[in-house]
Amino acid sequence: MKYQVIVTHEAQEGIRESFQYISQRAPLTAARWLQGLYERIDTLEHFPTRCAFAPERQYFEEEIRQLCFKAHRVVFSIDKPGKTVYVLFVRHAKRRPVVLEAKDWRRSR
Repeated sequence: MKYQVIVTHEAQEGIRESFQYISQRAPLTAARWLQGLYERIDTLEHFPTRCAFAPERQYFEEEIRQLCFKAHRVVFSIDKPGKTVYVLFVRHAKRRPVVLEAKDWRRSR
């Protein structure tokens, strides 16, 4: 079964912020990081349930999972009837779990 993967605006912002942070310190590394991240996100088209539950799970009604890429977490939900994966956030693993943003995301969906 193949899922459609949609990267939300919030996730795109997280990717942009991380890319800018990395590129200020190591421009070549940033380009490779970005390409690798999107390749990793693309793997969610197949078997997204293989990924572990995210700590944010307790704040959502939906099933929230995470995919790790280097020092970042790709936090996503799965709409099984619609066969769609929504990438909600991309965050550095050292950052606290998303709490307030979870409520905002629910309203904008």
